[in-house]
Amino acid sequence: MPNDLHYTGGPLDRATILRRDDAWVSTRLADAGTHVIPVWRNNNLIIGGGDPEAVMVSGAAARAMIDMADQIALLGIDGDAAYFAVDLSTHDEPALAPHAGAAEFIDLRQAGALIERRAGTLLAHARGIMFWHRNNRFCANCGHPTESHHGGTIRRCTGPDCGRDHFPRTDPAVIMLVTRPGPDGGACLLARSAHFLAGMYSTLAGFVDQGESLEESVAREVMEEAGIAVTDVRYQASQPWPFPASLMLGFRAQATTFALDFAKDELDDAGWFTRADIARFGERDMRLPRSDSIARWLVDSWLNELPE
Repeated sequence: MPNDLHYTGGPLDRATILRRDDAWVSTRLADAGTHVIPVWRNNNLIIGGGDPEAVMVSGAAARAMIDMADQIALLGIDGDAAYFAVDLSTHDEPALAPHAGAAEFIDLRQAGALIERRAGTLLAHARGIMFWHRNNRFCANCGHPTESHHGGTIRRCTGPDCGRDHFPRTDPAVIMLVTRPGPDGGACLLARSAHFLAGMYSTLAGFVDQGESLEESVAREVMEEAGIAVTDVRYQASQPWPFPASLMLGFRAQATTFALDFAKDELDDAGWFTRADIARFGERDMRLPRSDSIARWLVDSWLNELPE
């Protein structure tokens, strides 16, 4: 697994067996050395500025947040220290100010590219698991309330005739850089949709449908979105993307047709861009995706290759 992708390479032992012991989890929650990562309405506690810093709380401050939390989940252990995510979303933000100090709750996407990567991985994990807890309070099978078990890694239905276990959901999505050969060193396919930041062009991406392989999903999405047929679909890397609950599966593919016919209901624009074109993005008020995304990693990997 590449170690230069943000939100990967989690440093913790997830303590799969230990977390099933309620007494052990309770002891860790009461331990002064336990670290707490607070989440409030999908936002992480971060000291902002030009060099943002993730906030992880321990000691009496951690105990206070644990007592306030609506949901708690063990992220894992590092040596003797346990790390928990806590959800404070049921409180109004002013009530949390005394516990935040100089930090504030902000969207990780605003600071993730600048936060130290180990810490960013923990914040992403905390954000993702708390989102799942908040959105799975009732059983999809019978409608009864669910309860957290196994240190926050499952939710169990309380229905007397059901009792189904529900596990954290991750939606697989393929994300792909399509390239074509050419005398100019080749080109890659980039596009933009209406919800992108102004001037941003990125790779194509889409969710995996039931009953198709990942390679088939890549080919389908590229054809649906850009009207391009591809071959030589090759897996590159994956990235957890808890915005809110995806696993991005990165691929490269070679185009076998080059005339673009992009779906106007999905894309505002699409085009083939050479390395020289991308080098001039700044002059044209254009930009690549954020540096913490696998989309950017795929483009940068291609840019750093020798031209075809």
